[in-house]
Amino acid sequence: MKSVAVYLGSAAAAAKWRSLAYDFGKRLAEGGIKVVYGGADVGTMASLADGVLAGNGHLTGVFPVGFGGKREVAAQHRNILRNDVTEKVEVLDLSERKTMMRLLSDCCVILPGSFGTMDELFCYAVENEVGIHDKKAYILNIDGYYDGLEMQVNTMKKEGFIAGISSIMVFVHSVEEFFRIMEDSSTSSR
Repeated sequence: MKSVAVYLGSAAAAAKWRSLAYDFGKRLAEGGIKVVYGGADVGTMASLADGVLAGNGHLTGVFPVGFGGKREVAAQHRNILRNDVTEKVEVLDLSERKTMMRLLSDCCVILPGSFGTMDELFCYAVENEVGIHDKKAYILNIDGYYDGLEMQVNTMKKEGFIAGISSIMVFVHSVEEFFRIMEDSSTSSR
């Protein structure tokens, strides 16, 4: 694995989620893994970017031209685009941002977030399901944040609405578990 798309929140959120994003970004960078993210300098997205840059990593920000963020942020008329990224990719809209982030990465990782993060995850999963790509989505279900989602996915599988979801969505319960899976997959592909 050479690059990872990370989807996460644009809200400030609790300190533990900002810390998780920072530490995860730094660890990816120190492991030589390029990080692709939504290009904003707000919320846990900013924390992730700070961590990647602190780890001297490669950070690609994919940002829609003229995008102002959520309503409450856009109303402040402040620039939310992160300018110190390694590479900046401008796209037309949020839909194109999802596509570009997928094209620039080997898999995606879902950190705690809200509606936008869920939209990104489900678009990623549906595109895999219909054969547009075969990349996995790793959901970091830390401190039970995604327990409800994990339970719902298991229910959909049990009831026959989805098949093979384990090859699309992989729920991990710690950062260490994610890196262990990455190490195991790189060892087995050699």
